[in-house]
Amino acid sequence: MSAALFTVWLKELKDALRDKRSLMAAMSYAFFGPMLMAVAFFAVVKEATSESDVKVHIQGQEYAPELVSFLQQKGIVATAKEEADSGIELTIPRDYQSLLASGKMVSIVLRADYSERKNSSSRQRVSSALREYNQTIASARLTLRGISPEVMYAVVTEKQDTATKESRAAVIMGTVMVFVLMAVFFSGMNVAIDTSAGERERNSLEFLLAQPVRVFDLVAGKALAASTFAVLGSLLTLAMIPMVFLFVPLEKLGIDITFSLGQQLVLVLVLVPLALLASGLQLFVSFMAKSFKEAQTYISFVMFAPMTIVFVLEFSRFTHWVLDYLPVTSQHQVLLGSINGEPVGLFPIVVGALSTLVLAWLLLIAVQLRLRSEKAVFGL
Repeated sequence: MSAALFTVWLKELKDALRDKRSLMAAMSYAFFGPMLMAVAFFAVVKEATSESDVKVHIQGQEYAPELVSFLQQKGIVATAKEEADSGIELTIPRDYQSLLASGKMVSIVLRADYSERKNSSSRQRVSSALREYNQTIASARLTLRGISPEVMYAVVTEKQDTATKESRAAVIMGTVMVFVLMAVFFSGMNVAIDTSAGERERNSLEFLLAQPVRVFDLVAGKALAASTFAVLGSLLTLAMIPMVFLFVPLEKLGIDITFSLGQQLVLVLVLVPLALLASGLQLFVSFMAKSFKEAQTYISFVMFAPMTIVFVLEFSRFTHWVLDYLPVTSQHQVLLGSINGEPVGLFPIVVGALSTLVLAWLLLIAVQLRLRSEKAVFGL
C-alpha cells in the first residue's frame, strides 16, 4: 500500500466517521438480519412446541360418540360452526352405526377451505386423526374374523433421524448467513455514495483530482474506506447472531447454535474480498449516476442482483462445483460449509478470493477510466 493510498483511506475514514448516517447504516444492517430471523424462528419454535386444540364443527356427532371421543383425545374439539378454525367441518351420516356394525364403509365429509395456508396444519391434524381411527376400526374387524391386522402392512417404514445438532442448525443458519452477505453489501453503501457522488455535489472531487495523487490510489482509497465499513457490518452481524439467538429456545427443536471467536474471525477474513468487490461496484455505479439521489436509486437496484443469486441458491439448494470458485457464491459456500461442520478446502477459498479480488480490481480500473471524463467529474 502506497503512502498516498493510505492517506486517502484515512481521510475518507475520518469523513465517514463524522457522518452519523453512515455509522447508523452500518449498525442497522448488522442488527436487522439477526433480529428479524430471531423473531421469525421464535414464532416457529412456539408453533412447533405448543400444539393448541383444533376447533372443528362436527355435524351429526351424536351418531358417533366413540369417534368424537377419539378426536378429543387427539386435541380436536367439537365446537359451534362459527367458532371452528377456518371453517373446518365434519359431517357424520345418520346411518354411521348401522354401516359400522355391518362392516361397510362409512363416508365422513371433511369440509374446509383447502386453498388457505394459515390453517393447513389444523386440516392435516384432523385428516391424520381420521386415518388413525380408520386403521383402529379396520384392525378390530380383522381381529374379530380371526385375521391378524399385520396382513395389511406388508412393509413398515421405521424412521431413524441421523441429523446432528450442527446439521439442524445449518437449516436455520443458512438463511441467517444470507443476511451476513447482505450486511457486506449494504453496510458500506452510504460511505461509497458519499465519497463519490456526494463529493461531486460538494465540489470537492475536482479538488481531490487536482492533487499530486494517482487516480487509482484515490479510487482505491475510497473503496478501502467503504469496504472497511462493510467488513465492520459483517463482523457486527456475526457477533450478533449467537447473542440474539440466546433468547430463542432452539434447544426445544434439538438445535444448538454456537460460534467461536476464532470461527467468526475466519469468516470475516473470507468476506474481506467480497467487501472490496461490493465497494468497487458501488463506486462504479455512483460515478455513472449524475446526482447523489440518482446514485442511491441505481445502487439500490444493483445491490439486489448478487442478493438474488444468494437467495436463489439458498432456497433452491442448487449445487455445482463451479460455485465454489465464483465471486459471491464462493463466499456463500464457505459460510454454509462452516455452519454445517463440513471441512472447507483451502483451494476453493483461495481461488474464490482471487476471482473476487480480480473482479474488484477491474471495477476500480473502470472507475479510474470513468474519472478521466469531465462528465463523470462534474455529473454532466
